[in-house]
Amino acid sequence: MTQRLRSRARPLWLIDLDNTLHDASHRIMAEINQRMTHYVAQSLDLDLAAASALREQYWHRYGATLLGLVRHHGIAAADFLSKTHPQPEELPGMISHVPGLAPKLRRLGGERWLLTNAPRGYTMALLRQLGIQRSFHRVVCIEDMWALGRLQPKPANWLWRSLIRQSGRPAHWLTLVDDSPENLQAAHRSGLRTVRLWASPSLIARTRRQGRPAVVRRPSYVRHQVNSLASLARWA
Repeated sequence: MTQRLRSRARPLWLIDLDNTLHDASHRIMAEINQRMTHYVAQSLDLDLAAASALREQYWHRYGATLLGLVRHHGIAAADFLSKTHPQPEELPGMISHVPGLAPKLRRLGGERWLLTNAPRGYTMALLRQLGIQRSFHRVVCIEDMWALGRLQPKPANWLWRSLIRQSGRPAHWLTLVDDSPENLQAAHRSGLRTVRLWASPSLIARTRRQGRPAVVRRPSYVRHQVNSLASLARWA
């Protein structure tokens, strides 16, 4: 059996980056959201409150703020991505490290693809900082999600069909590991298995401080729900 056929006989894990492989809520997501708001304000001549509201509106409507900006305002995707994500030299002070992350990933049987709506420069720098740059057989970033002349990142239906086709596997051999309900629900509709990493440590701590329960019910579109990559490795 050739190497290509052997790889297609193995399950495929599609693993998200931010708030899945590391606790982006620790600092990075707040920084990205702030930069996005300032970018929208400066590009569209809005005050910060209006820019924040528009950013949230596009995120809920399209699954990514960028898609709304491109579609309705002609914003250049590459410019937006480069100016809203931390540069490699900024990352060391922003990351909450996960001990033993590489061995935990290796315990997942099958093939592993990183699947993120983040840009490639940010993604590869972050993987190096986390020590897992060699833990994936393939890295799929937002630059790889162009189709029919437009970006179609998670949770676009086109993306799941494309990944299934590229993998050469039946849909149920692909498992999406993600923290986003929208992404998980869309993948489930396309026939993929789904695992939710439902809360980062920062989010759990914030929830407990607010006196709310730190657990959530598993929805029907999620096959398995875990709180850590270590739990996922034990389940797999």
